[in-house]
Amino acid sequence: MKPLHAIIITLIVILCGCNGNHKDNINKKASVSPLDALPENPLSLSPITFSINPNKAAMSTLYGNKTAFEHAVKKAYSSYPNGAVLYEVTWKQKADSLWYGANIPDQIISVEKVQFTTNAVPVYELYAGHPLKRVSSNDQSTRIAFIISQRIAVTP
Repeated sequence: MKPLHAIIITLIVILCGCNGNHKDNINKKASVSPLDALPENPLSLSPITFSINPNKAAMSTLYGNKTAFEHAVKKAYSSYPNGAVLYEVTWKQKADSLWYGANIPDQIISVEKVQFTTNAVPVYELYAGHPLKRVSSNDQSTRIAFIISQRIAVTP
């Protein structure tokens, strides 16, 4: 009878120890909204690399479609092929309420799209504001050069 008591006590402890707080931990503020004027959701594409700018309290992730991601993995130092699309998504940072000292994305600041077509010059688009809308940019060539110069993050 003692093993049965031990099993029952163990089950009670396990069930009482479970946290009933099923708080939704999805960061909706850092997501793309249906109201945004983006041609597609860049967050559903493959992440290539990321960067953090502590001076501006911002973080960025470079996403690519299948063509861009495969190119970044295999041929990192040649130009992107036709059909490749890159998105540089930049967020404000905020303190993570679950992990002390960690920062997580807050609201999207901007989304930059670089699309490679048969033309020699990639097509650049900038989306900013809330909701995200296409806006003009004065430093397109500088931003294109920066975005395509980023290399894939190497993971073990």
